Amino acid sequence: MNKHCLLSLAAIGCAAEVAEPAHASFFDLMQIEQVIGGVAGDTAAQAIQLRMRADFQCFVSEAKLMAYDAAGENPVLLIDFQSDLPGCSPGDRVLIVSEDFCLFLDDHYDLADFTLTNLIPESYLAAGSITFEDDAGTIIFWRLSWGGKNYTGPTDGSFINDADGEFGPPWPGPLPSDGLQALEFQGPADAQSTNNQDDYALGTSTWRNNAGAGDGLTTCPANLEAPGECGKDVGILDLLTLLANWGPIPPGGIPADLDCDGNVGILDLLRLLAAWGPCPCP
Repeated sequence: MNKHCLLSLAAIGCAAEVAEPAHASFFDLMQIEQVIGGVAGDTAAQAIQLRMRADFQCFVSEAKLMAYDAAGENPVLLIDFQSDLPGCSPGDRVLIVSEDFCLFLDDHYDLADFTLTNLIPESYLAAGSITFEDDAGTIIFWRLSWGGKNYTGPTDGSFINDADGEFGPPWPGPLPSDGLQALEFQGPADAQSTNNQDDYALGTSTWRNNAGAGDGLTTCPANLEAPGECGKDVGILDLLTLLANWGPIPPGGIPADLDCDGNVGILDLLRLLAAWGPCPCP
């Protein structure tokens, strides 16, 4: 083999070492489909929903979710996934929620595939970023930034999910936390990112887990007689409904289980009495 060929092969080898792989693993083709930074002003109630763009993307034990502040600094580990999931088809979801999120679900059914280890800090909600990345933190597969010009951190990421590797400009507003709306990706399950500003919009949607179960949100969990309807009173009919369901609940949850612990009891009664009167509206 002549010297020219050897040099050519060496150049190809170097390029292969530094180039990003076309398909890194069986978890990388993933969207950050929707995110909510709080429900009805409760910033301890947060959720992130991922969606698989292709088959066999359920091996998330090799991935993690991170949050960054308005300057793209001070990283917070939201979750380092420790297990994989059974649902591996395009469009299948991965639902990661905080412990308080279940309190605002209409049916009070614990939908979570995973629980957030740490919350997105409240100070990051005005402007910040979350990323879906590999465990080593070397590849950012999807990035969602918000806050418009108030976010000054990086907006780049992998070419695997964005053709030019640029997920910016950021969504122009804050991460929603005051009502029931989430920041939602508008493309289909197989879509790549174009940019956060154009790809996302505010919406009130259903939160779904890997098994396909879903539920909506309510600002008034104790409103048992008219679930999801704001402006209604929590009163004697709701109390009677709660008492009629006293004790262990069936799989799938019921509205009277206000604290999502699988049992209607004294803690649920206390939550109902605390909410007595008109329900707030978003």
